[in-house]
Amino acid sequence: MALIILALLLVLFVLLYKFSMAPYGVLSARGIAHEMPKPFIGNLSLRVIFARTPFIQVILDKYKKFKQHKVYGFYNVREPLFVLRDVEVIKKVGIQDFDYFTNHRPMLPESSGTIFSKCLISLNDDKWREMRNTLTPAFTGSKLKAMFELINECSLEGVRYIENELRNANSLDIELEMKDYFERFANDVIASAAFGIKVNSFVDKKNQFYKAGQSVIHFSGLAMIKIILYSIMPRVMKILRISMFDQRKLDYFKTLIFDAIKYRTENKIIRPDMIHLLMEAKRQFLLQETIPESSTEHAEFNDDDLLAQCVLFFFVGFEVMSACLSYLTYELCMNPTVQSKLYEEIQSVEQELQGKPLNYNMLSKMKYMELVISELLRLWPPAFSLDRVCGKDIDILDDNQEVLVKFRKGDIIVIPVIALHRDPEHFPEPELFRPERFLEENKDEIKPFTYLPFGLGPRSCIGNRMALMEVKSIIYHMLCKFKLVPGEKTVKNVMDSLKGFHMQPKDKFWIKFVRRDVI
Repeated sequence: MALIILALLLVLFVLLYKFSMAPYGVLSARGIAHEMPKPFIGNLSLRVIFARTPFIQVILDKYKKFKQHKVYGFYNVREPLFVLRDVEVIKKVGIQDFDYFTNHRPMLPESSGTIFSKCLISLNDDKWREMRNTLTPAFTGSKLKAMFELINECSLEGVRYIENELRNANSLDIELEMKDYFERFANDVIASAAFGIKVNSFVDKKNQFYKAGQSVIHFSGLAMIKIILYSIMPRVMKILRISMFDQRKLDYFKTLIFDAIKYRTENKIIRPDMIHLLMEAKRQFLLQETIPESSTEHAEFNDDDLLAQCVLFFFVGFEVMSACLSYLTYELCMNPTVQSKLYEEIQSVEQELQGKPLNYNMLSKMKYMELVISELLRLWPPAFSLDRVCGKDIDILDDNQEVLVKFRKGDIIVIPVIALHRDPEHFPEPELFRPERFLEENKDEIKPFTYLPFGLGPRSCIGNRMALMEVKSIIYHMLCKFKLVPGEKTVKNVMDSLKGFHMQPKDKFWIKFVRRDVI
C-alpha cells in the first residue's frame, strides 16, 4: 500500500513538474538566449517576489549578463518576454515596423468591460489611432499655456504649506516625507487642472477627492486578486458581476465629471482644464466621426470613454508625477552643486520677472532646469520598461539581411528603458547625476533610441509636456524659497532601499528644507 501511495505521489510530482515547465520551450525554440527558468515562477527571483531585492536590479543584471546578444529572453512567471538590447532592433520595433507592434500588452483584456479597458493606453489598433488623434489637440502648447495658471497656483499652495509648517514649529528647517507631500500636490493639480474643483490636500488632509483617489491608485490585496482573475477569465468575472474596483469611488468621479459638464454646458462656462479639453475633443469626434473602410472596429467617445481618459489622467498624474518629483528632490538634495546652479537660474528669472508672477513663457526658457529634468528622467525614468505586442508574424533582419529574430503574433516585446539609460556605453559614468550630458554641444554623443523617458514612436506619452510643466513649476517655487539638504532620515542610497516591485524606498523620501532667507 505504501509503495502504491509513493508511486502515485511520484506520478503526481512528475505531472506537476511537467505542467510547471510546459510554457518554457518558446525561447529555446526561437534560439533566444535566456536563463534556465524555475518551475512556476520562470526567471523571476524569489528574492524579488518576497521583497528582498528590487526588481529594477534584476532588469539591470539581466541586461549586463546578455551583453553579447541583441535580443534575449525572460520568463515572467509563465509568460515569455523578448527583451531588446540593440538600438537598431528597438528602432525597427518602435518606428520602422510599428504597424506590426502597434499595441501595448494589456493590463486587462478589453472584454473585461472595466473603465480601465477604455483608457487610451489600453486601446488597440484603429480604436487607439482614432482616440489618439482625437485627444492630441488637447495637449498643444497653446492649451497647456492656458492651463499653466491652475498648475502654478497649486505649486504656490504647496510652498505656503511648508512655510506655515516652519512658522508653526518656530524653526528654520523642517524634514518632510516627499512621496506623501507630492501625492497631495499632484492630487490638487489634478483636482484643479483636470476636474475643475479646488481642494487643498495640505490643509484638508482627508478631503473626499484625495481619499477617492487613494482608493483608485493604491490597490488592495483583494483588488490585485480580482485583476489576476479578470486577466485569466474575464467573461466569468463579468457574468458574476464582480467589480474590480470600489464602484462607489468610481461613481464619485463619474458624478463629479458629468455634473461639471452639465453645469458648464447649461451656463456656457469655459474653464481651461482637462474636462473642457475632453468636452471639446468629444464634440470634434462626434462632428467628424467616420469609420475607415479597412477597419472592422473603431473608437467611440461616449460618457464612459470620456470618464476613462479622466481616470487615466488621474492615475498617471497622481502616482507617476509624485514618484518623479520625489526622485528629483532627492537627487537635488544629494547633489548640492546641481541644486546651486539651478537656484542661480531661478534667481536670474526672478530678477527678470521684477516681482511679476511666474508665467509659462519664462518657465519654458529655463535651460538648466531642462537639463536637470532630462538627467532625472534618464536616471529614474517614469516607465522602467516599455512593451509591445506583436500583431502579426515578422522576421527582423540584421545588417547582412540575415534573420536576427522571428517574432510571431502574440509575442510580447520588452524594451528595458532603465538599463539603456544606465548603460556606460551610452552614458559614461551612468550612476552620476550629471545634467550637462544634455547640453546642446553634448547631444551628438547621445545615440538615438538610447534615451526613451516618454516612450518612442507613435505610442509615446501624449501628456509629457504637461507633466514637465507641472514638475518645473513646483521645483521653481520650492527652490526659490528653500534649500534642500539631507536630514537624519534621508536614505544614503535609494537603490539599496528599494525592495521587490515597489518604487518607493523602504525608508521613504525624507528631505530637510532650510529657509533661504536665513542662510
